Amino acid sequence: MDKKFVMSIAAMAALTLVSCSSDDLDSFSDNSSKNEAISFDGYLGRSAVAVNGTRGSVETVTTLKANGFGVFSKYTPTEEGQASFPDFANQQVTYKYSKWTYSPIKYWPTTNGHIDFYAYAPYDKNTTLNNTSFEFNVDPDVAKQKDLLWAKAKVQINTPITSTNNKVNFQFAHALSRLGYTIKLHEQYPSATFKLKKITLAGSPDGTTNAFYKKGTIDLSTVKDPTSGATTGLWNTSSSDKQNFDWFSGTYENLSTTASNPDKDNNYLFVIPQEFKEKTTENPDVDELYVIVNYTITYSDNKTQTNTVYKQIKKNFERGKAYMLNLTIGLPIEFDVNLTEGVGVEGWGEDEGINIGSDGNLWDGIE
Repeated sequence: MDKKFVMSIAAMAALTLVSCSSDDLDSFSDNSSKNEAISFDGYLGRSAVAVNGTRGSVETVTTLKANGFGVFSKYTPTEEGQASFPDFANQQVTYKYSKWTYSPIKYWPTTNGHIDFYAYAPYDKNTTLNNTSFEFNVDPDVAKQKDLLWAKAKVQINTPITSTNNKVNFQFAHALSRLGYTIKLHEQYPSATFKLKKITLAGSPDGTTNAFYKKGTIDLSTVKDPTSGATTGLWNTSSSDKQNFDWFSGTYENLSTTASNPDKDNNYLFVIPQEFKEKTTENPDVDELYVIVNYTITYSDNKTQTNTVYKQIKKNFERGKAYMLNLTIGLPIEFDVNLTEGVGVEGWGEDEGINIGSDGNLWDGIE
């Protein structure tokens, strides 16, 4: 009996990061699948890969293949009372033998309707879905943070179905904002030794107020607006529980006028999208963010000075975008004297005469 299967995909498009220039896509396909089993195809934009190197938490083609992704689904028949379908519930999909695979295999239902597929990466066995959302926690340890990806695909089913074009295609997008930093000395720094001690991101100059969301709820059913590109409703951050990050803590001695990073793997922060502003009398209930840098200066006479500087960051950190904080320290104390006559050094003006021995101001002692 002939079977016909029609699929329509509404996959999420990966957003190009601000530091990247390539929009090429890497695809992992199961081209050998020619049956009625449900199979998956995953895409990750090459623009999502860190340009200046990667670290463990950055989701790349390699990590997506290694860790796989999780899938949930919701089958909606056209008419009530039609055959049921056992939906996917955090099904892990991994890349083996040059194709995406999972177990146990499920098959397409043979009744009209549609299936909404929701995917995320990296896979976590403890992820549970509440309708189409799950709670995501931002790890306080920067080295353990995750670069969260998500995607949605909707498949329309008309019966009878066929075995052609039976893959569910996911194109993953970044759900978080990525922050990186570089640090260097001012070009005019003297022959002193600078040592970086600490970099902190906090909600106040003294670090006593927290800045970043600790957790949020992500809705995997969110799609990107085709006109504006917005992803309204992706995150719910109703919780006021927040945290600061010690981005670097230790001793970094390789400071120079060339920008560098103490972490050879580029120590990125992955944070829930959030807007930071300056509090005003008219608008006191805004989130504030400060970068605080602590460093020491050792002079040629071995005397040491400790400096702590800070600067407020007013920025709307958007999902899927990368931001680089370029820090410069060590602006030396300089002196300047205006050498224009009478400006840099006060002029004496006209001499005021004091006449002695004349004009009635005669010498004393003469009789």
